[in-house]
Amino acid sequence: MSYLVRKINIDLENDNDVSADAITSCLRTRSNSLSVWKIGNEDDLDLAVLALVSNQDHLESIDVVILEQDALENKYNINVVASPGITPINSMVNDHRDLKNLRFSSLESMKNHIVERIRDNKIKRYTRGTLKELLNNAIEEGIVKFDDLKESVRSKL
Repeated sequence: MSYLVRKINIDLENDNDVSADAITSCLRTRSNSLSVWKIGNEDDLDLAVLALVSNQDHLESIDVVILEQDALENKYNINVVASPGITPINSMVNDHRDLKNLRFSSLESMKNHIVERIRDNKIKRYTRGTLKELLNNAIEEGIVKFDDLKESVRSKL
């Protein structure tokens, strides 16, 4: 089974509802698409997070959710399409996916799946300290080059 990783804002108000701010922030589309990173198993979560944060302008705590690709495609009819990712982590460029041709009803399906995954504890918080450690280890291991990170991130390491 393949998994997809998406940065989210956790904001569950109760067991059955999610705030509008959480939806508009977590599910902000561009060209009716959402960006995610594919991993083969949950042990690869740190790699997806590296791909995500290594291209950001700032180093700040993030929450990510692990989505089930099969459920998105088969249960919710979400179109998952391979597209080159923008990241200095060369090994992850081809593991980027776009959730394409989304409509309003698709966003409701995405919200439902995200809430399911949160309830199943398929979320993880990465603090700034954890991200610094992750990036420094990746630099040491040659996964990413220090100079390929944005200056605002490099200054935090």
